[in-house]
Amino acid sequence: MKNNSYPSTLKNFKKTVIHKSVLFLLSLCCFVFFAGEIQAQEQLPLEQSDMEVRSLEERTATQEPDFFVSGTSAQWIGFYFGVGFRRVKLQVADTVSISDSDGTANGIGFNLGYFWDEQVVEYERQVSIVEHSESFTYLEESGEKLEVIQNNLWYVQYPKIRRDLYLHYGTGLQFTKIRFAGTANNDSYEDEIALGIETGVSYFVTSNLLIYYRFSLGQQLAYLSDSASNPFLKQSQLHTIYLNYFFPL
Repeated sequence: MKNNSYPSTLKNFKKTVIHKSVLFLLSLCCFVFFAGEIQAQEQLPLEQSDMEVRSLEERTATQEPDFFVSGTSAQWIGFYFGVGFRRVKLQVADTVSISDSDGTANGIGFNLGYFWDEQVVEYERQVSIVEHSESFTYLEESGEKLEVIQNNLWYVQYPKIRRDLYLHYGTGLQFTKIRFAGTANNDSYEDEIALGIETGVSYFVTSNLLIYYRFSLGQQLAYLSDSASNPFLKQSQLHTIYLNYFFPL
């Protein structure tokens, strides 16, 4: 009997050892797994914090171009120039009104401005060739087509609406030369002076490309004109869209 019970006891002992070994290995695996999870969770906020710090440093280091910053004169000084296409309406002689919306056939505009501290001094030249549907008379001359040259000096305020969109409004003087087209003699021009007002908006497509819309109204000052008793050009209204290049200093 003793000899038969010994193998059975040994067999039970082996099963117990194997069972406890398996439980130990399972416990060890669980410990290693959960320890890794805890360490990863503790490290993730640190990595996120480092990323947030780097992102904040990059945003802080990235500055807007001086061109877009309103503030000091050192940040906002520059020249702009360009050409414009217009819609023209003129009141001439006594009651004649001429309107031409062909932005390329009726002439062209040119402007050159100096900008500082959200204000502008600008020279503008408008050359208009417009035609009336019927012949009309001024003094002793008559015709249907007019040549009008306007040299304008503007002082303009330039407040910012948003980062790249600006309102502008101002006043100035318009020095006008006008005559019937087809006259070879330069002395045939009538020299007149008008008081002008203007307004519009400007949009910076890039740091150097400016789209500039202007509506200007010029009213002749008869007492300052050569034809004081009866000005040839009584009033001018121009809608102009300029393509300007801005050169910051």
